[in-house]
Amino acid sequence: MNDEQLETLAAIAGAASLGVGIILMFLMVTLFFRKTAEVERRIATPGKYLDGMRIVWGNGPIGRWMRVAYVYAFFVFRNLPRIGPRIESRMGDENEPLPLSLKLWVIVPFTVYAILMFLFFFSGWYLGAFSN
Repeated sequence: MNDEQLETLAAIAGAASLGVGIILMFLMVTLFFRKTAEVERRIATPGKYLDGMRIVWGNGPIGRWMRVAYVYAFFVFRNLPRIGPRIESRMGDENEPLPLSLKLWVIVPFTVYAILMFLFFFSGWYLGAFSN
């Protein structure tokens, strides 16, 4: 492949990743949100961070997006060595084990979204969008 073909491929990959990422974000705050709200209801114990953020952000589009991000962060940060249990105890509690299928409704779409956004910014960097 020559340089021109790589630049074309990077431009297509960047545009496609942005388009699919926006669609996925829209799906996470609309169709998939009922599963996220179910997970949040089960892990956001009263007086913990997730419970407070549910009240602060509300149920609008931006609030739903923030709530999805906080629930995702709960699952990611609690697996960190040494500090994970402290973060988990501040954010919420998983008193009863959640089914894996319910957790995946939050983890998979947000992870795919994060990978797509990384690809979008990486393709922009490759194309020189961030250089002066």
